[in-house]
Amino acid sequence: MSQRFLVVVPNLPGYGETPRGTWQRKGDIPHAAELIEAMLAEVGQPLVVAGHSYGGVIALRIASRNVIRPRALALFEPVAVRVLEAAGDMEAFVSARAFFDDYASRVEAGDGEAIRTMVEYWFGSGAFDRLPEAARTFLIRHARENARDVRATLQEEYSRESLRRLTMPVLVVRGSRSPGMMESICAHIGSHAAQGSLVTLDGATHAMTATHTEAVARLISDLAGRSGA
Repeated sequence: MSQRFLVVVPNLPGYGETPRGTWQRKGDIPHAAELIEAMLAEVGQPLVVAGHSYGGVIALRIASRNVIRPRALALFEPVAVRVLEAAGDMEAFVSARAFFDDYASRVEAGDGEAIRTMVEYWFGSGAFDRLPEAARTFLIRHARENARDVRATLQEEYSRESLRRLTMPVLVVRGSRSPGMMESICAHIGSHAAQGSLVTLDGATHAMTATHTEAVARLISDLAGRSGA
């Protein structure tokens, strides 16, 4: 992608070398969105803002705030759980909220096995044990940060009107092997956004940005190419 476009890949607050900062003022996701907006104000208007998973929720927040006006939005399985609520898909919403609430509560209570539940929710039975030991150790060590992100996503509210106000092209991408909850979220965003489109990556799970890198890069590049010179 960098042969055609300027590609900027920031670490979100709390990751890499980016500190959490003063998130307590407004919450993690609004704080992250403001930091990304400040960065983009220096870089220039983006052709595409792309986000995966938790990053997809932040990308949605940026697009909805309309402070920075990306020409297009690419969302790779955004965990925008309350989109289900906004779309009236209450059975799916109640089920997803119960699962994520229970997971976060278990982590907060010091349950070292909770992260296994999350990994296997996304990637199937036995997925945690198939990970290398270093990866398992890392996930256990950072479970509290993950639970905090989960809590933040459950605070983000949406409405059908807010999704319809996304007037730029919105590409929503899901994996064919991802949970049904994610299929519903992606379908609702794609159908409610004014210029929404939905793509399914065959054989992909929630880890698509690591397992299907060429397809992900091609989708972003094509979207950027259609959105500007």
